[in-house]
Amino acid sequence: MTATRLSVMTAVLAGLLSTGSVLAQHEGHEGHAGHDQAPAAKTPARVGDAYPFATCPISGKQLGTMGDPVVKVYDGREVRYCCGGCPKKFEKDLQQSLAKLDAKIAADQGPIYPLKTSLVTGKDLPEKPLEFVYGNRLIRLGAEQERAEFAKAPAKYLATLDQAVVGAQGKGYPLKECPVSGEKYGGDMGDPIDLVVAGRLVRVCCKDCKKDVEKDPAKFIGLVDAARKGEKPATHEGHEQHKGQEGHGGKDAGHGHE
Repeated sequence: MTATRLSVMTAVLAGLLSTGSVLAQHEGHEGHAGHDQAPAAKTPARVGDAYPFATCPISGKQLGTMGDPVVKVYDGREVRYCCGGCPKKFEKDLQQSLAKLDAKIAADQGPIYPLKTSLVTGKDLPEKPLEFVYGNRLIRLGAEQERAEFAKAPAKYLATLDQAVVGAQGKGYPLKECPVSGEKYGGDMGDPIDLVVAGRLVRVCCKDCKKDVEKDPAKFIGLVDAARKGEKPATHEGHEQHKGQEGHGGKDAGHGHE
């Protein structure tokens, strides 16, 4: 083999090795690209009830008038806004903003609070019980030291509170038909499903209707409140559309808290 041919073959072999190395590095880089990307931030899980009011806590405007409400969750607490500019204003002094919201919730839910006993101990509440808001729900305890016990199993105590609401409001429930679909309770749909939203019992005909209540709780709170006052309930605008939904039937017993 001449020196010239040996030199040419060496150069070709070196080129092939170099090309293979570049391709291997490129393939490895492509496979690693997705790994370098930060995972999308997960929306914090909500605790307790959805935001119970029809208006933005900053602007006071009706939710939905400026597009879909903007939803934020603070330590499990859901708040809904009219637009993207309001959360920053709310969060500027988050503690004070939540305190104002707490006061509004206490004023709203206080008159219909179902228990005269502590949610934790079961003992009679004092004249001035300890009040606080957890997951957009008013909670009343006998003393500050009971708060730590509540914090150990909040879902358990919220379920107990829900049961008390159903017991207090169920017997004289003012509606005879589902506020979402307009379907009368019972019949082919079976027994109604009891939801508790903002201290109100809201009875729906089936599990599909729970989604509607979750989407716009203030609307259905208003319907139940109006019926309790003896006012004529509003027309069920989505009745026909809801009747035609697939999978509308079926019972999913339980309250609003999982």
